Amino acid sequence: MNDKMLFLFDVDGTLIDTETHQIPLSTITALQQLHKQGHLLGISTGRSLPSLKNGGFASLIDWDFFLCNNGQAIFNKKQEILHLTCIPQASVEKCMQVAHAQQNPILIIHGEGEYLTAAPNELVYQALDFFKELVPEVKPYDGQPVIMMIAYGPLQYDYASYHEIDGIHIIPGLSTYADIVLKDYHKYKGIQYLLKHLQMDSYIAFGDSLNDVEMLTHAAIGIAMGNAHEDVKAIADYVTTKVSEDGILQALTSLHFL
Repeated sequence: MNDKMLFLFDVDGTLIDTETHQIPLSTITALQQLHKQGHLLGISTGRSLPSLKNGGFASLIDWDFFLCNNGQAIFNKKQEILHLTCIPQASVEKCMQVAHAQQNPILIIHGEGEYLTAAPNELVYQALDFFKELVPEVKPYDGQPVIMMIAYGPLQYDYASYHEIDGIHIIPGLSTYADIVLKDYHKYKGIQYLLKHLQMDSYIAFGDSLNDVEMLTHAAIGIAMGNAHEDVKAIADYVTTKVSEDGILQALTSLHFL
């Protein structure tokens, strides 16, 4: 296919194997080949831009776009902000009250970085180990606009106290954490902004987790990894093999993009 298209890729469980924390060489090669064909490539993730940079994902290839924080923060290839959507401050403060009552820190993610509101505990260390990330700076919340937060709880925790807070949506993760995002906001809303910016009307997407459902549902072709959540596989147009089994290359080849 020679027409320029927009390809969007989730990170954890899609670009990277969450068990080995490795990115298959076949994935990097496939992405480079797509770029050489003139296609636009972007990351679409719940992670923040600092997290992508710290993990080496931002420099994996010459990305054209970064849709971070489940689409609430969008950056161009120079990592300049194109679009920002923040959580109401009242909701932020209520989340911090819940976290404080549970004697847990909360991770604040803003336009220029991220920090923990209190010293990390075992739940935080377990989540950081899952992502292979360093401990963020610790400092009190100072009232600046917040794009997204991360709450911490035991595995299989229901985060019920957070669900009662207006203006936010809770997305439990695969470890001892949950994303706190703007209510009724998801990756596809960020993608809609990007499509308008590019004057394009469709895209191809790869994902594996529940926060990828809307992105895959509205894609021209929504591709679920073989290791994806079963609910994600159910709505996908195509299910490829696992990350560790060269899933991205397999899909791109089978769908005749490479």
